[in-house]
Amino acid sequence: MGTSHHLLTTKIKRNRQLAQRTVIYKGYHGSIKVNTKDYSLFGTILFIDEEISYSGQSFAELEENFHKAVDAHRQRCLEKGEEPPFS
Repeated sequence: MGTSHHLLTTKIKRNRQLAQRTVIYKGYHGSIKVNTKDYSLFGTILFIDEEISYSGQSFAELEENFHKAVDAHRQRCLEKGEEPPFS
């Protein structure tokens, strides 16, 4: 139970930390990071080919801007005749 139990516990803790550092909307995942100079929040949409970022001064603002970034990305995909990756 020693080493394998420790590894499993470590993976679970990392997964919890990841879940707490991401936002999810319409199947898209976004990172949450803190700028330690002014304590603003920022992130990028994960698991897509484009680099799309968003930011906010509060979690509510960050989440709102993440939603807007996802909606804009989905709209651009549709305008190009592409199916959004997480439909």
